[in-house]
Order: sequence, then structure tokens, then C-alpha cells
Amino acid sequence: MRYFFALWMMVIAIIPHSVNAQSTPWLTNPNHPPVTARLMLTGEVDEANKRVPAVLEVQLADDWKTYWRSPGEGGIAPKITWSNSHNITDIDWQWPTPEAFSLLGLETFGYREKVAFPLMISTEDLDEPTNLNATLTLSSCTTVCVLTDYEIDMDFVPEQLSSDSQAMFSFNKALANVPQVQTPGADATQLLWDNVQQILQVRVQDTGWRNPTVIVDGEPDSTFKLLNVEQIVDEQQQGWLQAQFHVSNWLGEANLVDVPLNVTVFDSDKALEYQASASGGLVQVPSVTQGLLTMILFAIIGGLVLNVMPCVLPVLGMKLSAVISAPSIAQQQIRRQFVASALGILVSFWLLATFVMVLKVSGQAVGWGVQFQSPWFIGFMVLVTAVFAFNMLGAFEINLPSSLQTKLATSGGNDTKGHFLQGMFATLLATPCSAPFLGTAVAFAFGADMITLWVIFTALAFGMALPWLLIAALPQLARYFPKPGAWMNHLKLVFSGMLLLTSLWLISLLGSFIASVYLWGVAAILAIAFVVMVGKRLGVAAAVASISIAVAMISIVAFMTSDRWAQALPTDLEWQPLDEQVIANHVANGKTVFVDVTADWCITCKANKVGVILQDPVYSRLKQPDMVTMIGDWTTPSEHITGYLQSHGRFGVPFNIVYGPGAPQGIPLPVILTSEQVLTAIAQASAQ
Repeated sequence: MRYFFALWMMVIAIIPHSVNAQSTPWLTNPNHPPVTARLMLTGEVDEANKRVPAVLEVQLADDWKTYWRSPGEGGIAPKITWSNSHNITDIDWQWPTPEAFSLLGLETFGYREKVAFPLMISTEDLDEPTNLNATLTLSSCTTVCVLTDYEIDMDFVPEQLSSDSQAMFSFNKALANVPQVQTPGADATQLLWDNVQQILQVRVQDTGWRNPTVIVDGEPDSTFKLLNVEQIVDEQQQGWLQAQFHVSNWLGEANLVDVPLNVTVFDSDKALEYQASASGGLVQVPSVTQGLLTMILFAIIGGLVLNVMPCVLPVLGMKLSAVISAPSIAQQQIRRQFVASALGILVSFWLLATFVMVLKVSGQAVGWGVQFQSPWFIGFMVLVTAVFAFNMLGAFEINLPSSLQTKLATSGGNDTKGHFLQGMFATLLATPCSAPFLGTAVAFAFGADMITLWVIFTALAFGMALPWLLIAALPQLARYFPKPGAWMNHLKLVFSGMLLLTSLWLISLLGSFIASVYLWGVAAILAIAFVVMVGKRLGVAAAVASISIAVAMISIVAFMTSDRWAQALPTDLEWQPLDEQVIANHVANGKTVFVDVTADWCITCKANKVGVILQDPVYSRLKQPDMVTMIGDWTTPSEHITGYLQSHGRFGVPFNIVYGPGAPQGIPLPVILTSEQVLTAIAQASAQ
């Protein structure tokens, strides 16, 4: 009797954990700790259809991602196999709206951080003991992909389940994220398949979409590559959303006529799913070449604008000195000098393109101006700008022994090598600058194939070299410049001072890597040496007079703009470190978030901050209780910041974006900020 009683107590102890088990523990795999999963039954029962609702929760640490039912151009969709189960006839897996990811030119769809999948488990008999003996196969990726299995073993009787509030909440929340399936009908969606071009055209009735994403799936052995999404108006003035997909198939050409397809359309506000079949026909393909030509034009304009950015202005000063002296030399020599400078710019951009290609192939971070995150590069640029500055004061002789410093020092002479190096030097100084049109062209190049990358960078080089190519093509223009004279020595003094200021600015950038006391020492040595050189060249009295005039001119400018700059810039904005999860939490609580991704070496960033962000009315708006300010510092290498920029299609700074209840996905701002643009974006994002 004692043994029988003990055995009975063991059975009683076991039954609640086996028969009534409603949730698995968090399932882990020792071979892949970043990903965990668990399955929970809600306790509800759909008696009419003999189904039990469940929710599968997946948590992904760090930057790991898993995939949607149609992964795109790479990856494997999660799946569950349950053939060894008892009293289970089917498991209906439903898929929340995915995110779009791009890696090395491959477009994929999936989830990151965490995701919950609603499941409907169909049974033969709700009163019969049920065993779910299943294997969850989950693919997760960063720069590498891992396929992991998780074993699920649950015993329960559907009619004996009790409600689990946590599981019900998770299930309902996940179900709300699943795209709503629309009633099939020709009035809502139209699919046209061009069998010759292997292109699928999708037309969906526009219901007020804002920056939508369109995904087509349903043919498991086909990969659909999105070419364009555009909103059009047909002849009846009815709004339609149109997308075209180029289809590639591993098994040869596809034929999608009468094939059932799913069309999923989603944006920040809603997600809808249409089910339809395509009819055959001819698709008019938008010209991809036209888009490339537009980006080439943007690149040329962006490169041209770089010539007047503060980063390149000191080098233009040196070049201007050469232009002024041009009338004294032969036209053929003028042409050679300016062509050499243009070739220096072109070669520099080609080297940058090669550098970007190597980074993309190796999976490293790609960004405009990332070399300024290296203290060695900044130190080299300090040396180069200082050599140029003192050379213009006559510190070096023209014919020094052949070496790098000699070439740099003699760049103002007639040697084409020196002019070639001037062009390269100007390009290096231009890379921390962001200009209108430049950011669009660079982002397009970084996200394109290798040939397009070379084409865009060549166009950037052509735009930047355009003024020098103009002089090279028309050397007779040099006749219209002022004749050289003693006044040029004073002009060279001004240009030398501009270069010295560039050197001092570069030294300040090293503050993130080297103790300030050493940097102050180097800056003081350069400043004293500059004053001594000016004194030797002009005499002590003339040097003092020149410096006094410069100080007086600065004072006059400061007085004339005192209304704007009289007060010190405020420093009381509470900048939080950039965190996407925190942004989502603030937006959920009705807050508006202003994000500033910046770097100490970015001149445009400082101009935006001094001229717009820290000036009224923007500053006062950012101080309001409903506003949160976040900063992403890209001064030094940061995978987090780089990934954030690339997720928004940006590859350089500055980058500003506003999030809020009215724009949970964010409203990106232009590279060059204005108060009106910032306030308008804040107003739109703050709208409930």
C-alpha cells in the first residue's frame, strides 16, 4: 500500500505538468546562444473549427535577424515540423509584417530583436489528449547565418486548458501585426506578367499609402527583385499604387500566368495582403538608365559644389594663386598644370572607389569620410596642410631633393607632379564635407553594384575638377585675371593663414585620440612658427600691422552680426545617446524625438548645429517637454552608428531625422538644415 500510495502521488504530481502544460520554457541551443524561443497556448479554444490558438515568441540578441515566410534574395524562412504529434491535423503559421534588410546588395525581409508568430493548431478531437512533438527550425543571420533546431514537446487536452492572460496578450498583439487579407477582386489589385521580359507588374488600389513597401511571394523557387515603386493616377483619376518586379528563377525562365500570388503592401500605418493571379501581357518598363543618368547629374553637381565648401577653400586659395600667375606662362603650360590637378582629383576618387569596393566585399562599414575616424590619417593631413602653409611663406626651396614633402612643397611651381598632388590633396580635404546632391549620389553609389559605384565616383571627380578642366580647355581665360605683382605676396600670406587654420582644425580633431596638452603644444609651435615666418617676410612692423588689420576685420564682422552671435550658444540641451529601442518607447508614449548623427570632423554638421539647431526658433522647440533629443557620435568608428545610417540609406554625416506619433518610421531631413524644414518635420511627426 505504501508503494502504491507513493506511485499515485507521483502520478498526481506529474499530470499537471504534462496534461495541462500550456507553455514551453525558453528553448535554447548551446551551439547558438543568441537566439531563444518558446511556445505558449492561450488557453482559448475555437470549438467550431477544433483549433487551439498559440503564439511562438523568438528573441534575437545583438544584430541577429530571422526571416519572413518569403526571405527574398537570401535566407531561409522558419518552419515547424510536427509529423510525430498526436491528435494534431494542421498548424497554421501566420506572419507579422516584416522589415526590409539590405546586405551586400541582397534584399531580404525578416525580423530583428524579437518577433511573435500567431499559430492556430488544428486537432481531430478537442476532448482527446494531445501531444505536440515538433521541431522548430530557425534560420538567423548577421554577416553569417546559422540554422538551429529547437525541440518542442507538449501534452495537453484542448478542452481542459485554462486561459493564460500573458499568452493571450502576446497572441493578440502578434495577430494585430499580421497584414489584413483583402477580399480578392479585380477592382482592388491587378497583376500583369510579361513572359518575354520576365517582369511582373502589380497595381493595387491606393488607400492613402505613405512610402509603402511592396512584396510579392507565392512561387517558392522564384526570387523577386523590386525595381521601383511609384504612385500613379489612371485615366479615370483613380489612385493606384504600381510596382514592377524582375523575376529570376534558379530552374530557368518562370511563367507566372494564373499562378496564385500574394501581394503584401505595408507602411508605417497599415499592412494589407492581396491574393490574385497574373494575366499575360506586355509591361512598359521604366528606364533604369534614366535613374542612373539622374544620379550621374547629381554627382556632377555635388562634386562641383564641393569646390566652395569650407573643407576645400584653402586648397582653392593655392590654386587661385597659380591662376593669377598664369598670364606669365605659356598657354600649353597652363593647360598641363590644370589637367594635372584634374587628374589628381580623378585618381583620388578612383582610389576612394577602390577602397569602398574592398570594404563592401569584406563586409566592413562603408561611409563617406570614414578615414577621418583614423588618428593616423588626421595626423598625416596635419603634416600636409602645415607643409603647404609654410611653403607659401617661402619656408622651403622649390628644388628640394625628390621626396613626398618636396613634391608637396613645390606644388605651387611649374612641376605638373605638384599640381597633380594638389588635386589629390583637395579631394582628401573634401571627404568630411557633405553638400547638396552629394549625399544622394554617394548613397546611391554605396548601395549599387561595383560598376555603378565607379561611374558615380567618376562623375563626382568630374564635377569637382570641372573648373580646372574649363581653364585647361580655354587657357586664354588666364589673360583676364589680374596681372601678377607685389600684391600677390600679401595674397599668399592670406592663403597661408587659411591653411594654418585648417591645420589647427585638424589638430583639434585628434582630441578624441590624444591628450589635449600635447595637441595644445603642437598648435602653439605651429602658431609661433607662423608668426615668426610672417615677421621675417614682412618685417616686424608690417607683421604686427597685418595681424591687427585681420583682427579688426574679424571684429567688424562680429559687430555687424552681433544680433545673431552676441550670446554664447546654449549647451543645456539634454542629448541622449542614440538607441532605436528607446526611440520606439518615447514615440509610444507620445513623445517626438529629434536625432542628430554627427562627427567632430564634419564641417557641415557644425554649421547645422551652430546655424539652426542651437538657434531660435528650433532651439526653443527642442526644449519643449514633448521633445527628446538624441545624438549619434560618429567621430570614431562605431558599428552601431554605421548600421543605423545604412538602415536609412545614408553613408555619411550629417544625418538628422525626426520621429513621433505621426511618423514612427521617422522623417529624414536634408543634409543642409533650415529652421523651416526642421520645424515642419517636428510638426508632422508630433501629429497624433
